[in-house]
Amino acid sequence: MIKVTVVSDASSDSASVHSAVSVTDVTRSYVRRALFFLAVLSGYSYVLLWPWHPYPLSYALKATPLVLIALAWWCGPRQTDMRRRDGVFLIVALMFSAAGDVFLDLDRTGYLREALMAFLVAQVAYICLFWPRRHITTLNRWFPLLLFAACGLLLRQFYANAGVLWWPLVVYVLCLAWMALAAFWSRRWPLMAGGLLFLCADALIGINRFWLPFEHSTPVIVSLYISAQLLLAYGVLFGYLPDRRRR
Repeated sequence: MIKVTVVSDASSDSASVHSAVSVTDVTRSYVRRALFFLAVLSGYSYVLLWPWHPYPLSYALKATPLVLIALAWWCGPRQTDMRRRDGVFLIVALMFSAAGDVFLDLDRTGYLREALMAFLVAQVAYICLFWPRRHITTLNRWFPLLLFAACGLLLRQFYANAGVLWWPLVVYVLCLAWMALAAFWSRRWPLMAGGLLFLCADALIGINRFWLPFEHSTPVIVSLYISAQLLLAYGVLFGYLPDRRRR
């Protein structure tokens, strides 16, 4: 009888602990969704306020969505060791992207080199996150040919006006294309769309800066860029990140 009582008590304690953990994870899940919603609001608020730019702390508003997404990951449900490592790559990508955003908001021309370096680190972090999860099929294996051919054509057009930024630009474009390819090969729609929108946004930055300037370039580019970051974050935060490939 004593043994039965002990087992029963142990089972009851285990159930209580499991119930407490479940409640905590549900709460964390709601916190994550709330922070992501705030990231969406702050991101598109920056776009809507562009006609009044520059205004006090505009650089802080531009970086706010990415900081909120990093907090959403940190405050979300408990993760396995593998997911924690993924979180490190995500947070590095977000924080260096936020730094690049601040540089571009302060002076889009004067701090272009610094912004380029910050976004380069962000692209490498995204590559580390997505590349191990690629799924290559007969239908999507052609995509790199189109992608790198388009990047090569753009770089050819940028060469005349790139000056000392030419080689940093080449390195960045190759990493950007690699990130977009890794996201596309994930075969998850938020990641695929986010990677392609990121590629389009940065391609338009290059076109506007080094080739064919066009009106209203900044709100168009920023809209695409914020949408890209939100889609990538949505895919990672809410279960669209595929498992790593087995070696």
